[in-house]
Amino acid sequence: MQGTIKNFKQDSQNSKILAYLMTGATLTCLKAAQMGFGMNMRSRVSDLKRAGYDVISKQVNTDNGSYIAEYRLEV
Repeated sequence: MQGTIKNFKQDSQNSKILAYLMTGATLTCLKAAQMGFGMNMRSRVSDLKRAGYDVISKQVNTDNGSYIAEYRLEV
C-alpha cells in the first residue's frame, strides 16, 4: 500500500469492499452487486486507490468468452 491510508465510514460501500478485499479474495462488478456492495465498482475502486490502497485489476475471460475486470488488493 502506498500513500496515506484513509479510513472510510463504517458500513460504507468503500469500507465493505476494502474489508472483503483484505481477506485476499477477488471481486468483480457482478459479484460486488450481488453481495450488496453497490452497482458502481469502478468508482469504489477509484476511491480506494485515491485513498492509498493498491487495488490491482486484471481482465479475466468468462465462460461465454467475454472479458470482465477482476479486482484484488495488493498486500
